Amino acid sequence: MKESERPTITVKLKPYLQEYLICSLNTNRASRTNLIGKLLKPLLEIRPVDQAPGFPKGPEYISFILPYYEDLWVKSNIWVSPRNQEIFESYLEWHFKELFFHYMNDKVRFYGSFKKCILQFCYDHNITFSYLNYELLKKDFYRKRKRKTSEKSCSGFVSEMSPDCHCVFLTKNKDG
Repeated sequence: MKESERPTITVKLKPYLQEYLICSLNTNRASRTNLIGKLLKPLLEIRPVDQAPGFPKGPEYISFILPYYEDLWVKSNIWVSPRNQEIFESYLEWHFKELFFHYMNDKVRFYGSFKKCILQFCYDHNITFSYLNYELLKKDFYRKRKRKTSEKSCSGFVSEMSPDCHCVFLTKNKDG
């Protein structure tokens, strides 16, 4: 079957999430093994009779080519309900932000500047650098850092054993 004849599903996503998905997967094709396919399959439903089929267009929508699932007839009248679209978008946003936070925690020591780190992150993940994206990422990172520093630690906590400590402790085996 030709690529143009395969069934597609259209969902609403924020532009930076669309760019992130296309960059990280190098395609808009869902499969049984990639992030899109694994997330979309449980959210696909048969369209209710009272819902007219629509073909939304615009920059906030992205279409994914669907694989064939044995337990789901993708050529039937399927859709992603508005509630399921919210679930899909919120999970992708969580996934994206976790990746961003880990990237920033690692790279900020190297670059020494939040702006340079954010610029490099956008470049590495093929996200269009705009004032809106920059402000969004910067505010999210500042909020995350503020929460992290305000968390209380246990009184008997050994700082060298913290997951934030990137030290490696080696011991010599006496038998070797």
